[in-house]
Amino acid sequence: MRVHGDKMIRRRTDVGELKQYQEARDELTEDFHGMCGYCGKSGMIMHQRFHIDHFVPQSLAPERINDYNNLVLACPKCNRTKSKKWPTKDKKIHHDGRVGFVDPATEEFDRHIGRDEQGYINGITELGRHMCKNLHFDIRRTDLYWKIQLLYQTQNRLEELFHDDMLDESEKDFYICSNIMLKEYIQDAFEKGE
Repeated sequence: MRVHGDKMIRRRTDVGELKQYQEARDELTEDFHGMCGYCGKSGMIMHQRFHIDHFVPQSLAPERINDYNNLVLACPKCNRTKSKKWPTKDKKIHHDGRVGFVDPATEEFDRHIGRDEQGYINGITELGRHMCKNLHFDIRRTDLYWKIQLLYQTQNRLEELFHDDMLDESEKDFYICSNIMLKEYIQDAFEKGE
């Protein structure tokens, strides 16, 4: 399955020249559906203020610091982990097919990285495995916030049914149990630094 589930991350094309890249926070949040471009974590569910990452690092491409097409909404963990990494050392070459990075706002991203049934992020290709290692997906509990998002979606559906007075007793019990699980997952995610 895809890292971002059913959400398609694409940058809008009508953003003019930015004076400062921070001006684009609202647009990026909308274009990235409030999710980290790299790991798919939801900032809204996890109550985190996400960072704005420069896909091609600022140190390598200072002329792209305020370029909207170079900006990625990223959770603090992914932003700090990626940092200034750029294995090709050439700002025009994102990857060589084996090492490097793929822009998460492109279709190509999904060809290299995906999620397994438990919610862990894995590389599909050699390049994807390299990206996973460089973003530490191989040692991070990416399953936790995936499970949190699934539980959150389930609870939202149950709450809609509750407001429409359409929940039976077993569904109410399930809602209570899922709420307990959700709290445990969130606590575990915070303890793991996610």
